[in-house]
Amino acid sequence: MIAPHDDLTELKKYQRVERWVIESLSRRELMPGDLLPSEGELCTKFAVGRNSVRTALVKLSHAGYVETKKGIGTFCKSMSGSRAMTVGFVCFFSNSPIFQRIISGCYRVLSRNGFQVLLNQSEFDLQKEREVLLELERRRVDGIVIEPIFSGSGPSNADLLRRLESKGIRIVLVDTQYPGFEFTSILLDDLAGGRLVASHLLQKRHRRIGIVYDSAYYPKRLRMQAASEELTRNGVTVPSEWIIAHDGPARRGQLYSNAFKAISGMRELPTAFICTSDEESLTLMDVALDLGKKVPGDFSIISFDNSSFADLRNVSLTSVDHPGEYIGDLAATILSREVCYPLVERKTVTWIAPRLVERTSVREAESYERPSGERAIE
Repeated sequence: MIAPHDDLTELKKYQRVERWVIESLSRRELMPGDLLPSEGELCTKFAVGRNSVRTALVKLSHAGYVETKKGIGTFCKSMSGSRAMTVGFVCFFSNSPIFQRIISGCYRVLSRNGFQVLLNQSEFDLQKEREVLLELERRRVDGIVIEPIFSGSGPSNADLLRRLESKGIRIVLVDTQYPGFEFTSILLDDLAGGRLVASHLLQKRHRRIGIVYDSAYYPKRLRMQAASEELTRNGVTVPSEWIIAHDGPARRGQLYSNAFKAISGMRELPTAFICTSDEESLTLMDVALDLGKKVPGDFSIISFDNSSFADLRNVSLTSVDHPGEYIGDLAATILSREVCYPLVERKTVTWIAPRLVERTSVREAESYERPSGERAIE
């Protein structure tokens, strides 16, 4: 079959018809069961002869895209045949607000397209994630949407996902990717997000800024890295004692302990903290409350995810939006198209630009005397 982005002028005559049918199916402009235009109408539409149209229809029929019913016409055909198509969805925790958004968007598209969806949790455990993937392989799923566990270096299940792809199981990653591996991925631009939150605090005249981040998850490390680099570019250094790390979402108690110990031991508090998730921000608020500190009175907090947690308390979170439903919808759309209409072996990476939602957790810092040698914000 032909590639979907070939120039029409470079195609053979029959391929003009062939491409139009395939592309129309992939864009859902044609649906399984739809009647194609007659041979005469296709001849006129593409300025080709009947032999070219018939050649295209034969090739499309052999590939499973259409079926011709004698005396009636040619109909678009579902690629699934009689077997129910199944997709596995793998997330960290199904009760997480972010994952619920992604699942909602994903499930809506997949169920509409007639897929069965198998929901699985990895519980942010690399070995359990591998076991889940092996079980999905055993169940012969047609595709997998996964938010994979990866710290940015060290062990991962990228090798297993690549093996599953070699067996014809379509894979779509959401929220992260593996450097050095090619997978279809949909993710927030975390580097741009890190720069965005840092710039917002600088605009609010903050110069003493701390960072709270998850060292076990690649997107959050990227957010921390980009924020730190943006601050440095503007002459602001984050002291090591103002950087509070924890090791994965399954260890939230560790973050509270680390943050409580760090903040209670600080001789001087930052005027603001950057947190790489809303859940981290809520934990930091709990620490502040237990230490008799106020947000944003004693320090501001800026965050990521814009989850349902962001607006739960008296102090609502200024947070970078995570368009989970859109990501889930897009992942399912791409996956269902690849499973039902496998045009070519092609990997795509979709980057989503960050958007900051401003609320009450960030206030403008009080004016101060700039230390000698520190340059003004550009």
